[in-house]
Amino acid sequence: MTRFTIAILSAALTLPAMAEEPQSWLDKMLVALGSSDEVDHSKAIDWGVLPGPFFNPEQGLGIGVAAVGLYTPYDWNPTTPYSTLTISSYGSTSGSYGLVANNRTYLNNDKVRLLVEGGLSHSPGYYWGVGRAQAEDEPNKTEYDVQRFSFAPKVALEVLPETYLMAGWNYQHFSALDADPGAFTPNDLEQSQISGPTVALGYDSRDFEPNPRKGSYLSVEWSDFNQRYGGDYDFTQLTLNARQYWSLNSASIIAWDLYSQRVEGDIPWYGYSQLGDDKRMRGYYQGQYRDENQISTQLELRHSFNERHGMVAWVGAGNIAPEYNQLFDDTWLPTLGVGYRFAFKARINVRVDLGIGKDSTGFYFNINEAF
Repeated sequence: MTRFTIAILSAALTLPAMAEEPQSWLDKMLVALGSSDEVDHSKAIDWGVLPGPFFNPEQGLGIGVAAVGLYTPYDWNPTTPYSTLTISSYGSTSGSYGLVANNRTYLNNDKVRLLVEGGLSHSPGYYWGVGRAQAEDEPNKTEYDVQRFSFAPKVALEVLPETYLMAGWNYQHFSALDADPGAFTPNDLEQSQISGPTVALGYDSRDFEPNPRKGSYLSVEWSDFNQRYGGDYDFTQLTLNARQYWSLNSASIIAWDLYSQRVEGDIPWYGYSQLGDDKRMRGYYQGQYRDENQISTQLELRHSFNERHGMVAWVGAGNIAPEYNQLFDDTWLPTLGVGYRFAFKARINVRVDLGIGKDSTGFYFNINEAF
């Protein structure tokens, strides 16, 4: 995923909300980029655009642009959440570059959800192999380059109050893999793809998915990647995710996340469950820790100083293992961090996070909350 810290936000920390005093040069620039506290319903999509530099363990130093759009479908009413479209592009000193898009459309008073994620990227990186022992053995660290294309459309229907049945497809294609001798096998280096259906059952009482202030979320998702669907491997993936949000007062929220995943079968090197990204276990190199089973949890305090500025702090832990019961045999890997929040559009935050892991750190920029 795209992650980059935005340079102008450090200056914005010293500014009060726009409504409190005449606009400064920075306020005027942000408005020109699309920043606002209301959605312009006269536009098909009310866009905002943010450029800026970033740094994280996987990509190094780089620059990117994130565009977020809010829109109201034909049957929208004020009780329905705004639909969102986020597009991010980036390039970095490691040679990585990419384009990522995420769309969430809410129809029929949020009884129907159309969800689409996709991206194209060139990603130099490092691979240690499978398992915690391999991840913590530095000689296993193998440099590689790969091109990746992914596309995942889904449709969710409300079958009971706040309960959704979801069906979709998950396709990923990996090509142009070039790696140093090391942890990869000859079969790993071949061009390959995975493809298969996804089904899920979820409960969702969150008030606004991109930036919840209250509510609960519980999801059980199963994916079947198989050669009969055009892929090169046969394996299944089961993902469990639970989240809870407590509003302490008008300015403070406690958010909790529990995530578990299991993959089983003939699994490609990129198909294992990977610990660490810009949503959970922040601060770890994505893909360093991978295995058939993963579990992680995090607790985050979110506080708003005013209408424009806020901050978060979190603690969490997680682990990987070949068998589920072995997840509790070793000491879990820790994560903690702090972040700055800038309200760029109505209920849409820019987030800049500093995550600290066991032996690594990372700065992350993104649109919307981590979970």
